[in-house]
Amino acid sequence: MPEVSVIVPSYNHARFIRKAVESVLTQTLTDLELIVVDDGSEDDSLQILSKIQDPRIIVLPQSNQGAHQAINRGLHRASGKYLAILNSDDYYHPERLEKTCAILKIQPDTGLVASYIQIIDQADHPLGIKHGFKDCEPWMLGRPDLSFRATNDLKEALLTENYLATTSNFIFPKALYEQIGDFRPLRFTHDWDYALRLTQISDLALLTEPLLNYRVHPDNTIRKDQSVMIFEICWILAVHLPTSSALNETDFGLHKSSSGSGWQDAGSGGLRTSDRDTVVAKRIEQLLHSIYTFQCEQVLIALLLQKLHLDEDLALSLLAPVNPIREKYLDFIRTRLRQSDLPVSSNKSMLIEKAWATARKIIGH
Repeated sequence: MPEVSVIVPSYNHARFIRKAVESVLTQTLTDLELIVVDDGSEDDSLQILSKIQDPRIIVLPQSNQGAHQAINRGLHRASGKYLAILNSDDYYHPERLEKTCAILKIQPDTGLVASYIQIIDQADHPLGIKHGFKDCEPWMLGRPDLSFRATNDLKEALLTENYLATTSNFIFPKALYEQIGDFRPLRFTHDWDYALRLTQISDLALLTEPLLNYRVHPDNTIRKDQSVMIFEICWILAVHLPTSSALNETDFGLHKSSSGSGWQDAGSGGLRTSDRDTVVAKRIEQLLHSIYTFQCEQVLIALLLQKLHLDEDLALSLLAPVNPIREKYLDFIRTRLRQSDLPVSSNKSMLIEKAWATARKIIGH
């Protein structure tokens, strides 16, 4: 059994795929297998992959089914103790697997390890470093100083956005994957959803080194489906906010009395009843300044009222393109976008815009 299985979902990235694959095969940690799932590429990706001779690589072609399905197929095939993902237009720092696996070995409660990322362009030129949730934000908040971004809590900050940016930034134990299951059929936010699921039952570690080269280029913007992206963001929040530890009473050191008569001290280390309102008020303030729905709060409210966190079948049914309830949500979002002329972005498209703005400054345009 290899120590690490790296899954590469590949789609129409012939000009980048060799770089991605070689960055895995030349890792300082050599006990690995590399599973490339080609998701119906129409370019020369498969021909390029066929010329790479290494016994550790497995290539699995399939018809186009989407990134989450390609990742899931690779995860099903994986036999490593740890599982990592690398998108076919990104590539690893040579020591990424060695350093991230070291964290998983010495911190058994950690279920997801990520790192800072080096942003690069299509020619591999560096465009800057993304330092977790401290910069390159996917959307602007009115008062970030009052939000979860202002804390040093990695889990709380993940409620505001997927600051990990990409599945390429994920490595986690196979045992945890077997516990929480596959990636869900989300087109734009499958990575954010999976990170929240992993961190619901384990700790998160963020290495302060740029161990991932994260490529931005005009072809990887996702602006063309803004309404679906916003719907998925609201869906993520509706599914995960009600069960988040950031809003959990026990996280405040409090519990309800057995008589049902009110709140009481949770014991040593807990808070006195008189402090309850102050603590909860601080949490609510952070929440109010952290949640962003592109002025589509009604969608989030309606999804919360459907109690998706209690009914996974219902939640998943809303991801089906033919679901009439989903279409009502999308119609509302499209109308709101037309009325508001709202600038919409996403984690990846905002990074692209910032990276290209940086590049233009560098070259003096």
